[in-house]
Amino acid sequence: MKDRPWLTQLIIQPIMIVLSILAALGVDNWQKSQAKVRRVADTKAAFVKEITANKQLLQSQNYLPLHRKLQGEYAAAVKNNTPDPGTFFEAGPLSAPLRDSAWRVVSGTFTLMELPSGFVLALTDIYRLQDSLEKHNSGFLNSLSLPRSDRETPAYEKDLTRSISIFLNELVPAEERLIRNYDHVLGRFAADKPAWADEVATK
Repeated sequence: MKDRPWLTQLIIQPIMIVLSILAALGVDNWQKSQAKVRRVADTKAAFVKEITANKQLLQSQNYLPLHRKLQGEYAAAVKNNTPDPGTFFEAGPLSAPLRDSAWRVVSGTFTLMELPSGFVLALTDIYRLQDSLEKHNSGFLNSLSLPRSDRETPAYEKDLTRSISIFLNELVPAEERLIRNYDHVLGRFAADKPAWADEVATK
């Protein structure tokens, strides 16, 4: 009878220790889960802010609408065999200064991997297209600055008009595709679902 309190204590103490460990693990897992939720939410918010700003910039009058106008003017010049309208060189910068800070900060980190793979693929497509646009524009403008001995000839003027028309026929659809990708990703981010519960099918 004297041994019973001691036996009870001997039995209860390990149980209490195990329960304490399980409780601590549960709290730790909950805290990690909450930290993940915050990280994912912050990452989504950063991408939404950046992509929204890029979309608004690309749709502003200095970029896509202007490029569509130039596309029509140069297509008409090529069709009618008329001289270079000259408006291409008066239009200002071709490339919109699209942001990629969120992508550069998050890309390659574990935080990005916490997003669904579909989101990651969609974001990869967006920033790859942005980079491709910038390189395409830069490459074309650099080609225009190459030394040529026939710059003052009518043949050069016709060739230049055709080259600009071809360039614009590639630029405008690429910018329109980028805006569609922006809309697609922004729509999915705005969906009222947990970040890890949905997969995005990229276009």
